[in-house]
Amino acid sequence: MNIKSLLVLLLCGASLFCYAQQQDKQGSNATKTNENMTNVELREKIVMALDDMKAKAIEMGIEGVATASVLNKGETVDWIGEMRVVGTPLDTKGGYNLVAVAWSKCGEVIATGADSGNPNHKTMTGELGYAGGAYDEYKGCKMAFAFSGATSEEDLVVSKYGIERMKGYISEKQVAETSVTYNPLATPLTKDQFIQVTIVVNDIRRAAKAWAALLGVPEPEIWVNHLESNGDYPYTYRGKDNMPCDLQMCVIEMGNWVLELHQIDNNPSTFREFINKHGQGVHHLGFEVGDARDEVIKELKELGFDTERTIGIYPGSSWTIVDSEDVLGVNLNIKPKR
Repeated sequence: MNIKSLLVLLLCGASLFCYAQQQDKQGSNATKTNENMTNVELREKIVMALDDMKAKAIEMGIEGVATASVLNKGETVDWIGEMRVVGTPLDTKGGYNLVAVAWSKCGEVIATGADSGNPNHKTMTGELGYAGGAYDEYKGCKMAFAFSGATSEEDLVVSKYGIERMKGYISEKQVAETSVTYNPLATPLTKDQFIQVTIVVNDIRRAAKAWAALLGVPEPEIWVNHLESNGDYPYTYRGKDNMPCDLQMCVIEMGNWVLELHQIDNNPSTFREFINKHGQGVHHLGFEVGDARDEVIKELKELGFDTERTIGIYPGSSWTIVDSEDVLGVNLNIKPKR
């Protein structure tokens, strides 16, 4: 082999080595999206933020489609996108494909780096120009979140809420929250005050038959509890007088406490919110606290719990659903007496 051939081989080898190094670096960038965060980890955070958007929409009593796409620091050409449907993907009455509209908003946000619906933006092919999509940047992440299904103002509220939740997940704020300490209540809930476990189900007759067979007890009677504000006896949901709803329910005595089964109609309520968000499951644990009710509610509110998820007052008693599922894994029902 002459010197010229040897130099050619060495140059080719050096080029291949440099190419391999470059490919390794590009492969690393394709995997990493935010320093120590992989694409898979980033996608998981997007999904959590979308689930929060879905819960927010349910809380607001609106339906539609939530979309989100995130690019981190421009280190990769991948925009990671996910979607959630809240109730329905189509507005058949208005003739809107909400999936298409939501992604159109998201696409405009990505193209402009600003909230969608800007009248100064010349609409590109594929865009619809609707408001309701939101843009932000945080710790290097470029974020496009959108919702479609309600008014433009409501859509934007849900979209911005999703971005704020995403910021929390990116900063791992949720990890810090686990270190929060709670001081004991001056009037703590006790096991003697525990009176009920309430499960929301899709088919109460089927569930009642199954529970009766499982426990070896007679099949419980099912009745309808009509929930509606009525003069001196208000019924509120999320702090506001709510539209009436019908709650099918039955009770199985379990000694010192009862097992309640609930089947709710489709109108907005704490039970509909829960089942839309989680499906069937334990909605709340009930405690009968007697004269200490107001003090218990006051202290729970001071701990940061939303004590106005639902309030119902009826002759001789009342019930207050405390929104505690994100912390306790279940809501609370605080009653002065049964």
